[in-house]
Amino acid sequence: MKLHLYSLIGLLFASTVCAAENKNSVPTASPDELKNALMVKVIDPYLDLHTGPGRGYPVIYVVEKDEIISVVRRRTTWYLISDRKGKTGWVTRESLARTLSDQDMPVALPETRHGDFLNHKFRLGFTVGKQENSDLVSGIAGFRLSKRIGAEVEYGQIFAEKYDGYQRAFNLILEPTDRWSFTPFISAGIGKQDTELKKPQPGKGPSDDFQSYGAGINMYIGFNFVLRGEYRNVTLLKDNDTVSNAVWRLGFSSFF
Repeated sequence: MKLHLYSLIGLLFASTVCAAENKNSVPTASPDELKNALMVKVIDPYLDLHTGPGRGYPVIYVVEKDEIISVVRRRTTWYLISDRKGKTGWVTRESLARTLSDQDMPVALPETRHGDFLNHKFRLGFTVGKQENSDLVSGIAGFRLSKRIGAEVEYGQIFAEKYDGYQRAFNLILEPTDRWSFTPFISAGIGKQDTELKKPQPGKGPSDDFQSYGAGINMYIGFNFVLRGEYRNVTLLKDNDTVSNAVWRLGFSSFF
């Protein structure tokens, strides 16, 4: 039985609420992050530090009132902080909001910006669009190999008048710059497309390998979500011929 793509999309986005790291592992902060961190003072009786950005993670340390802490980075509504002893952990936005700056003023907490998109390892998403005259829906899972280069796997369904299609692909993504409020990218990939005929006679259709290349834009829209627009040229490698399809699609990604 084939997994329906809409169920796959639901599974992809449900998994964004699950942490990628071990719940008992101690989080760390790099020297550069600590150097540029915001310094604040705790005014609550204590501040619980969790191993990960969620209430399901265990508390590993407690920071007491009047201690100075460094706000290292943000993940959704959780912040990684470090105290002067080098102990690190995650706290909620609500808890961190009850801290003071070095002028004893309420703290303006750092928000996630578009540049943070290029510093996160994992992304999950979906797109909808057109492949020639057919509708195309895809689920995507990506991993960042470096700040500029990422790898993606995707599974897609094609809905046409005379056939349904299923695509599996592997793509390399190059994002050359983070200077703007959006990130352009280029892509190259390989994959396989299977079809099932609906007219005139139902049954198994052709199964073709394909190559693709394209370009697009990612734009951060808030709360760890990125809007994605893309054009691709897909070349189907048939027995003694090649067929080129133009693909236009739009979708969303969540990074973590």
